Amino acid sequence: MNILFLGDVVARSGRQVVRDRLPALKNKYSVDFTIVNGENAAHGKGITLKIYNEFMRAGVNAVTLGNHAFAKHEIIPMFDQCPNLIRPINMDHEHGNGYMIYQIGAKKLAVINVLGMAFMTGYEEEPVPALERLLDQISADIIIVDFHAETTAEKSIIMQHFKSRVTAVIGTHTHVQTADECIRDGCAYITDVGMCGPYDSILGRDTEEILKRYIAKEQTIYKPSSAKAILCGCLIEIDETTNRAAAITRIQIRPDER
Repeated sequence: MNILFLGDVVARSGRQVVRDRLPALKNKYSVDFTIVNGENAAHGKGITLKIYNEFMRAGVNAVTLGNHAFAKHEIIPMFDQCPNLIRPINMDHEHGNGYMIYQIGAKKLAVINVLGMAFMTGYEEEPVPALERLLDQISADIIIVDFHAETTAEKSIIMQHFKSRVTAVIGTHTHVQTADECIRDGCAYITDVGMCGPYDSILGRDTEEILKRYIAKEQTIYKPSSAKAILCGCLIEIDETTNRAAAITRIQIRPDER
C-alpha cells in the first residue's frame, strides 16, 4: 500500500499546487490513499467548508489540522459535513474527530492528528497520554500519525515512544521540509514534511510584511505571499504482510521544476 502525505497547505497558491500536481503524483506513485494537512489552507490560517470540499474533489482522502484548526470560526458548526476532516485529539472541543478509520481493501487504516506542547497553544492534554489512550481503544492494521508540533526533539520523542505501535509519525507545522526521513522498527518518520505553499516567502507569509514586523516593529496584518508554490510531501510504502512501513520517500517540487 502506498500512502501520500502532503505537508501544510498554505493559502491560495498552496491549494492550487495541490490541485495541479496531485493527479500526476497519484499516478506516478500508484497512491492508494492521500492525506493533506490543511490547517493553513484558508488565507494562511484555518480552513473553510469550501476549501475542504475542494480538497475532496481534488482526490484527497483525509485532511488533518493543527493548532489553527478552528481559526476560521465558520468551520466549527460544519464539521458534521466534513467526515474526512481530522482535528487534533488533544484539543478540547466538542466538534470534529481526532482520528478516522478507513477501509482500504482488506486493511483498516487509521489517521490520527495530535498537537505538540513545546512553544504551542491550543492543547488541553499532553500528547503522550492522549495518544496512548486512543491506541488502547482503536483497532487498525495501519496507523498514520500527523504530529503537529514545533520542536524537532518533541517530534522525535513521539516517534521513539510509539514506533512499535504505529506505522508512521509524520511531523507537520514548521513548514520547512527536513532531510531525516527514516524507518525505525517498521515505523516511517520525518521530522517535518514541509509545506505546499508560496516558495518565495517566510513560511508562506509575505516577506516584506514579516520584515516590517520583525525588524521595523510595525504592526502588520497577516498576509500570505502571492508567490508560486512549492509542493512538499512524502510517500510511505506499507508492507501489507506485516502492516509495517517498508520505505519513506521525500517529495519536493519547486515552482521551476516540472
